[in-house]
Amino acid sequence: MFTKAFFTAAACGLLASSANAHVSITSPVPYGQGSLDQSPLEADGSDFPCKQRPGVYDVSKMNNIAVGVPQQLAFKGGATHGGGSCQLSVTMDKQPTKSSKWKVIHSILGGCPNAASGNANGSPTYGSNPTFEWTMPQGMPNGEYTLAWTWFNKVGNREMYMNCAPITVTGGADNDDVLNTLPDMFVANIGNGCNTVEGEDLVFPDPGKFVQKAGSALGTSLRGTCQKAAASSGGGSGASPSGYSGGSGSDQGSSNSSSATAAPVTGSPGAGSSSGKGSGGGIVIVTTPTTVTGNQPAPPSYAGGSSTSGSSGNPGSGSTSGSSNGTSGPGNSIACATPGELICMGADYFGICAHGFAVKQACAAGTRCTNGSIQKRSGSIRHLQHLKRRAGHRFGVL
Repeated sequence: MFTKAFFTAAACGLLASSANAHVSITSPVPYGQGSLDQSPLEADGSDFPCKQRPGVYDVSKMNNIAVGVPQQLAFKGGATHGGGSCQLSVTMDKQPTKSSKWKVIHSILGGCPNAASGNANGSPTYGSNPTFEWTMPQGMPNGEYTLAWTWFNKVGNREMYMNCAPITVTGGADNDDVLNTLPDMFVANIGNGCNTVEGEDLVFPDPGKFVQKAGSALGTSLRGTCQKAAASSGGGSGASPSGYSGGSGSDQGSSNSSSATAAPVTGSPGAGSSSGKGSGGGIVIVTTPTTVTGNQPAPPSYAGGSSTSGSSGNPGSGSTSGSSNGTSGPGNSIACATPGELICMGADYFGICAHGFAVKQACAAGTRCTNGSIQKRSGSIRHLQHLKRRAGHRFGVL
């Protein structure tokens, strides 16, 4: 006969294992490796930022980062929850607090940390997730920073994951000019009044200038009071403060309670471009793909083409919105009026409004553009919800 003590011990064991059944970063080397588990931030935000705990800012290795030199973002852990969207952000605070200011240097839209449906693997030591390439922007000030990796999972409970790492930046500038133009880090699902929506690869309201697209179900839906979409002039100035102190989340700006528009994710650099460099305030789609280190499926390819030069041709037919502002955009675009608006160009193409134009982009395989959103062509979302109810999220199943 099973005793009450047995069930109590079993439950405690499951809860303990669930704390290590998600994902954590291995590169850059994080702070507090000995005490870092793979669980998300607490739902009330009490351990924001960086999963506050004893030894949270212990340094086992300083990560030396030269501006403009490609770096690797790598993970361990197989409970990847259908992927989702990630950001890399920095603060010049060596031991960040809730009032620290975080600035986004790189955003990954979908497929992060793994594009596999459900979970890639059940092991907390699983090491075959794809790796992602990122670069510290030119002009960033030299010195010591804290870098944060944040993740908003696609499937399962609405959560925010956050690991932090010590970095030293070299080869940069002696001023904060570039740093101050970067957008603020997106914060949600930790009691700040903003929540993401299950089943979507979140397009961040202000993803910044350097963006990778690896998802197949891009969406802009948010619930509550969230970060404002980027201003049409580019990253940084249109964002609200990223410091989080819990409660209403009023310092994140306001958004529609059912859906928040996202920042422009325009065009794509021409083939062979991987530097992510560009001029002006527009977004650059980084073309360097992830490196798959195991036998899990690679995320979809990143878009190609340039947001500044564009390619010739006419946009696809279909319902569009917005009107011309009297200026000319790339040939592969249509005029629009609302920055961040997702516009369907027929069922197979879409664009996101930026600087008065939406550049035509193909929908990922298995998706279509309908009524201003990217949707699965089948009942995949309902299937994922069924799996969630059947298996249960909290024990690393979904």
